[in-house]
Amino acid sequence: MSCQITLSPAAQRDLKKLPPQVRQSVFHQHLPKIAVVPQTAGEPLHGKLKGLSSYHFGHRPQYRILYSIEKGETVLVVFVGTRENAYGEVSRRLS
Repeated sequence: MSCQITLSPAAQRDLKKLPPQVRQSVFHQHLPKIAVVPQTAGEPLHGKLKGLSSYHFGHRPQYRILYSIEKGETVLVVFVGTRENAYGEVSRRLS
């Protein structure tokens, strides 16, 4: 059983900034993995970002998908992008 994936407006904008190959892999490879087992696909975050999970992929540059598991069977993706700006950007968006 897989969860429904919802992209926040900010995550949709993030995706448009990614190279086409990375965007394709997000949709066809990584989001389906998260949908199947969102509780274990990513690492739970702490501090200001508690309640979010971080899914890692890619190598040079490394990418992150930050998401929360909402009520029922919905996963809300709040950020997709490089590791360098992931956590600071999400902290800024949530404050």
